[in-house]
This record gives sequence, structure tokens and C-alpha cells, in this order.
Amino acid sequence: MSESNTNDEAPRVAVFSLRNLESHVSRSHGYEFEDTILDGLENATLYAPSDSATIRPLVKAKNLLSGLTVRARGIPSGLQHTTLTQDYSLLFYSVAQLRDLNFLSSLRGWRRRSACAICWLQELWIDSLDRQRALVARLNEFDFVICSFAETAEVLQDILSVPVLYLPWGVDMLQFCPYPNPPRRAIDMLSVGIKHEVTHKALIDYADQNGQYYSYETISGRAEMQNYREHRYNYIGQLQRTRYFFSYIAKVERTLERGQQVEFGLRYLEGLASGAVILGNRIDSDAFKTWLDWPDSVIDIPYACPDIGSILSDLDAQPARLEVIRTRNILECLERHDHLYRWEKVLALAGMEAHPKLAQRRGALQQLIRNIKQAKPKIVAAI
Repeated sequence: MSESNTNDEAPRVAVFSLRNLESHVSRSHGYEFEDTILDGLENATLYAPSDSATIRPLVKAKNLLSGLTVRARGIPSGLQHTTLTQDYSLLFYSVAQLRDLNFLSSLRGWRRRSACAICWLQELWIDSLDRQRALVARLNEFDFVICSFAETAEVLQDILSVPVLYLPWGVDMLQFCPYPNPPRRAIDMLSVGIKHEVTHKALIDYADQNGQYYSYETISGRAEMQNYREHRYNYIGQLQRTRYFFSYIAKVERTLERGQQVEFGLRYLEGLASGAVILGNRIDSDAFKTWLDWPDSVIDIPYACPDIGSILSDLDAQPARLEVIRTRNILECLERHDHLYRWEKVLALAGMEAHPKLAQRRGALQQLIRNIKQAKPKIVAAI
């Protein structure tokens, strides 16, 4: 269940992960963050429990009841238990859903042997909080809670007795950055996930009429990864070869789930980091204006956009502008949105000094910035 990336130095961070239990594509980013911590930012121990087909009904029952009553905590998870092998300065747990907190019962002594414990919530909607009261209360077991939804973070701060910080996701810029050997952008338009039927049909027609390639999903249902690293590698490769990438407010069509809440999701940062031109919602929120505040970070278009073809034609007639957009997007992400910068915030909360690995990674990011400036001096000068 556990493994270390240690040398002679004792690990100071424990990372708890569900990578052996959950394989939905939406979790690939969280596992990427964990890998970056383990391989590029810290000397850490990974704790990752495994399950079996025989105990999954038990896990499902616990998950179903745990949001409503604290008594569900007594339901066994069926997972093999392990005990922390030493004291840690920090236990870090990035959860995709609140029900992920149920799996912590398999890690005995996690609270007692961790000087600080931090939980990062990847997605949590305000309208779901009342249905998950018992799980929300469990967040008080941590010293700090980080939430990647700005509006949810504000509400949680009023509910919880521990500090809550809003931080958007980060990305692995050493993987997302297309430099120093940028590939040809052979995908003209890329749409991932749900899409508006009007915009979608207009894109198909435009691609057919102009001999361009519009890539989009053609399957539905639960998408499971065979291997999350291969899934991430393939996805990044597509983005690095994409000219235009579409991104809208999180859960744009699932209004029953998001209610009146407006958040920007990870897809924005993934597209920007790869150097694509983002078309979609330029969100009128403090969070968006703070973190994605540069010119043309997103070219605003409506979700239902029958004239998308004319918009694309107009943009294609401005190649110099497009080059500036792509280059600026990559540079901004190298300077602001790598996992390194998010991990620095985590360490600051925990009162910990930066590990020497951070300096090495910062140097690698700076080298990529120099590569871009050397490859495109005129474009960089125009930014």
C-alpha cells in the first residue's frame, strides 16, 4: 500500500492516494499532482490502498450513507489497513469528491502521526453541501482545507472551524509545455466532454467546408482509464497539437448540480498550458480575473454559437495575433500555474521550508521560458 521515493533522507510528507481504487478520467489530474509531488517536489511516502471486487458493495453502501449520518463512519470499508510507519510533518490528501474521505479509515494513525494535515478539494458544489453534512464536518479533522471552487471556499469558511483557502488547480508544465520541440498543430479544433449541439454542428460544417480537422468525443457513459499516466500523456499530446480548444464554465449544462454557481474548471488551464487558443466563456468573477487575467487568455464566445465558423475564419486571418496568444498562454502558465506554485502554498500553510527539489524544478521551468524567448524573440517582445 505504501512506497517511498526516498534516498537516505527520511520522508517528511505522506501522500494519500486513491489511484488503486478510482480510475475515472476526471481523477487523472489529481494523480498527476501526486506524482509531481512525489517525483519532483518532495521526499515523500505514497499510501495508496487497494480493493477487490468482493468488498466494493460495502464501499458503495458506506459512500451512500456517509454524507447523511456520522454513524456511517462505523461501517467497515473492507480495505486492507495500514499504519503510518513514522511521524510526518505533513499528510496531504487531494480528493475529487467528499466521499473520498471514507477511505482514510484504512490509514491508521494518520492524524496522530501527522504534525499537519491538509485536504485539497478538487470539486465541491454549494448546492450539495446539505446532502453531505456528515462528510463536510469531517473536514474539521484537517488543519487546513484548500478548495478549487472559489464560491464554495467562501461558504466552507463559514461552516468549518478550520481555515479554508481557495486555490485553482495547477498543471505539470514540464509535461504540458510544447517546448523545446513544439509539434505541428494538426488538430484545428478540439472539444472535450459535453458540447452544445448548435455549436457542434456548425463546427462540423465549417471543418468539412474548409478541409480542417475537428476532434470531439463520440462516446458517453462512465469513462474509465486503463492507465492514468498513459491517459494523461495522450491527452497532453492532443492539446499540444491543437490550434483552438473550447472551454466553458464548469458543468455548463448540469444546472441542477451547479445551481447558480459559476466556476472555471481545470480545462482552461490545460488548454492554456499547452499553447492552444481558448474559445469559450470569459468568466466575470474575481477568481477568473485574478488567475487568468492576461489579454486573450480566453476569447469569449457563447456556448450556443451558430456563427463559430465566421469567428474562426476571422481569427485565422490574424496569424500574428494567434502567435502572441499561444506564446503568452504558455509563458503565463510557466510563471504562475505549474504544480510547484500550488505546492509552495501548501508548504506555507504547513509552516514548512521548501525542499531542495523545488529549486531544481524552478530551474527547469526557467529554462523552458528561456527556450521560448530564444525561439520567438519578436513574438515575446510583442507581449
